[in-house]
Amino acid sequence: MKIFQQIADKYYVQIRGIHSEHSKSEEGIYDISNKRRLGVTEVQCVQNMIDGVTALIAKKKDLD
Repeated sequence: MKIFQQIADKYYVQIRGIHSEHSKSEEGIYDISNKRRLGVTEVQCVQNMIDGVTALIAKKKDLD
């Protein structure tokens, strides 16, 4: 999980369980949300989310 957290940190996203922060995943399902909400544009927030989720998916595929 450490590698996934490093990716999340790089793209300013949070990995959470489906029942909010600090909850556990159910059936391998996670909630990904933006960490940064203030001081950046909406475009930056959306781009971070796209890049972060893309990188997380790529890493998961590499490990499978």
